[in-house]
Amino acid sequence: MPEVNGRDHYFDNVKFVLIAFVVIGHVLEPLYSTSETAKALYNFIYFFHIPLFVFITGYFSKKSGKLGPYLVLYVIFETLYSLLDYVLNGRANLKFTFFLPYWITWYLLAVMLWKIALPYFTKLRYPVLFASCIAVLSGYASSELGYTLSALRAINFFPFFLAGYDMKREYFRYLFNRPVKIASVFMMILTLGLLFRYGQNLNCEWLWGSFTYSKLGSPEWYAGIYRVAIGAVSVMLSLCVLSLIPTGRTRISEHGIRTIYPFLLHGFVLKIMEHQGIYAHIDTWAEQMLLILFAIGITFIFSMKWVEKVCRVFFSPNLSFLYKKKSASLSRAQ
Repeated sequence: MPEVNGRDHYFDNVKFVLIAFVVIGHVLEPLYSTSETAKALYNFIYFFHIPLFVFITGYFSKKSGKLGPYLVLYVIFETLYSLLDYVLNGRANLKFTFFLPYWITWYLLAVMLWKIALPYFTKLRYPVLFASCIAVLSGYASSELGYTLSALRAINFFPFFLAGYDMKREYFRYLFNRPVKIASVFMMILTLGLLFRYGQNLNCEWLWGSFTYSKLGSPEWYAGIYRVAIGAVSVMLSLCVLSLIPTGRTRISEHGIRTIYPFLLHGFVLKIMEHQGIYAHIDTWAEQMLLILFAIGITFIFSMKWVEKVCRVFFSPNLSFLYKKKSASLSRAQ
């Protein structure tokens, strides 16, 4: 994995590819119930893009356990998205639901929960296995947590966060062997083909990790097996994606440094598109492909340097006024 100035371009590439899949998935979501193509692509992306994004977040959590930046971003963007919802949908009252994350802001809250739980789980001998058992059992909960505090979603994806945290850099090299890459291409094509052919009845809510089994229409005692199966497919596809991403510097490497910007900004564009009724004019397969290209385009744009400069006030606000000033140095003892 070539490094320049201490940066590992492989992970910059990984982050850009993942955020592009996030935007593509969100762009396709309004077409989910009307297009078989969009549904298959959406389910395919959701099998791996959240688990893999969580995995990479866990991997980089070795360097920083700070909660402050995530809390600030959460408060700012939860407020901004609530304002957007109020304006676009003509709500009677403006409500800020900080305990019920608005759409994409759930991830910021979940990261904080993962970082809080991390020190306790790292003391265990098998943290990933223990967290996986909790994730499977949480689906049997009698109370419906839903999106409240992103709790159930955080529980379901926590094993991937722990796996990323435990992952060593040198382990990735096993993914770059030619046979592994060939197998990865085959498995991804096979999975996508199966979703097109047989996956039209798959409920995407299973992939969100936000609901209990009874809420998903599977109150059976063995419903946890479905969660395990989905997790297994997610792991397989995540490894496939990781193996196929370029390891050296590419045109997307620099954009991968600033993935937080397209992640939090693309939602404003998509919500405005929905409000303007643009999706009512998207019918054909070709138009859906153009929509995917549009998603990739705004991912590129929002990860440019000028966006970082323009939006700095939202992403890196000066909060020094909240802190006490450092006391002046004490004078020498007389």
